[in-house]
Amino acid sequence: MKLNFKKIASIVVPIVVVALLSFVNLPIWAIAPGKAQEVAGLIRVQDASSTKSASHILMTDVTLGPVSPLQWLIDKTDSNIQLVPSSTILGNAPSSSFIPVQLNEMKQSQQAATVAALSYLGYDLHQVKGAIVAGIAKQSVVSSFLHPGDLITQVNGQGVASAPQLVSVVSKYRPEDHITVTFIPADYVANRSLTGNPYKTASVVIGSRPGSPTKPYLGISITDGVSYTDPFKVTISTPGIGGPSAGLAFTLGIIDRIKGGGMTKGVTIAATGTISPNGAVGDVGGVPQKTVAVERAGARLFLVPPQEYKAALSKATSKLKVEAVSSLSQAVADVEAFAAASSK
Repeated sequence: MKLNFKKIASIVVPIVVVALLSFVNLPIWAIAPGKAQEVAGLIRVQDASSTKSASHILMTDVTLGPVSPLQWLIDKTDSNIQLVPSSTILGNAPSSSFIPVQLNEMKQSQQAATVAALSYLGYDLHQVKGAIVAGIAKQSVVSSFLHPGDLITQVNGQGVASAPQLVSVVSKYRPEDHITVTFIPADYVANRSLTGNPYKTASVVIGSRPGSPTKPYLGISITDGVSYTDPFKVTISTPGIGGPSAGLAFTLGIIDRIKGGGMTKGVTIAATGTISPNGAVGDVGGVPQKTVAVERAGARLFLVPPQEYKAALSKATSKLKVEAVSSLSQAVADVEAFAAASSK
């Protein structure tokens, strides 16, 4: 059989072009509405999880990832999808670090939510404040003993109660100086009542900051953190979900669970926002897409950080009330007031 190479080429070339359009990713990421789910099914409180009811409180996320040229063309037609440069999401970090960082942020968010909820309810947690290790650079001089989630509490015997304070203390030293770092390992941070001494100390020689050889360098990224002794065990299960934006929703869910449920009086509410151990609500991303997700899930009230109020309103219909909250106490008050008014 004689082959018609011209005809074959006319078929193969379009197939190759479509394949390239489908599988070669652009330096662009898509942010799309994700899933809204009730936090009650994710939270377990010792001696309370199986005996008490729970309110309808939703957390929400976004679908996030790089796009191919073909997917870019499709996403451009959807007003609920935002296309952004990959650098907006990744910064200078490699894409391989994205998921581990997101999962670690979720872990820290769960811990902060537990501390904020129990503190709000008046429990004595015997808190110890410090600087949480959020990430470790390849050139880090402390990678042999520090890990993400560890809480640094002292440097050379000087107390460190926050991330800015750690930066201030370390900046007083020079490269090649010897220091000792006292920290609480990640496994103990959420519960210092575990067996054994929660405090560890290690010595290290300070490095030089890349690009600034005269400045001290440890090679870690840090955030404010707190270690506590919990009065009872609180666990939050979020397999495959990353990021810190569910902190406020988790906190409301823990409070509702411990108080026996009923906070929303049967009304479905949703919340997004980071939460700090002291109950402050922080900014998050993807709020327009999250607004679409929670409204699709039947939420009637959506709590968002003040910075994202207008972004949420841009997607909310008349069926969804959006309220800006900057603190846990304000969020609880708003939920209770809305639930009471809706139940009349």
